[in-house]
Amino acid sequence: MIDITIIPIATLVIMLLAITISFINMTLNRLLITRMCGWNEYRAMQKEVSEYRSQMMKATRAKDQKLMTKLKKKESQINKMQTKMMKPSMVLMPISFSYIIIWYLFLIPTYGSNPVAFMPGIFAEGLPVIYWYMICSFFFGTLASRIIGTTPIS
Repeated sequence: MIDITIIPIATLVIMLLAITISFINMTLNRLLITRMCGWNEYRAMQKEVSEYRSQMMKATRAKDQKLMTKLKKKESQINKMQTKMMKPSMVLMPISFSYIIIWYLFLIPTYGSNPVAFMPGIFAEGLPVIYWYMICSFFFGTLASRIIGTTPIS
């Protein structure tokens, strides 16, 4: 059993911060998608774009010129869909960049280059705040997108 007292408080603080920011971002993303193009329409566009890419890859691998020509006719429609699907992300981007302020006002002045998490192997001597936050952010960002349902259909 893991003794929670040996885990640095910084590890948990940064993890909670990454969880919070990830879920805020994904919730905002879902709200923007719903408001800008409608959730059902967005999902339908995701599916159509995914199918188009799959067919395009299949045609390219098989060197099927007939299918390539057919797909090229649909390309402008797919590009319009992708543009519409990108609008919520473009609105969210400046908001996401604002979280960098957290780095300069809180995380870096508080923890500096001191180890905030320990992992066996390469980082056995400790991870600095930057690496630990990135690991947590990627992990919880992926988890949040799956829970909230903003992950594209593959």
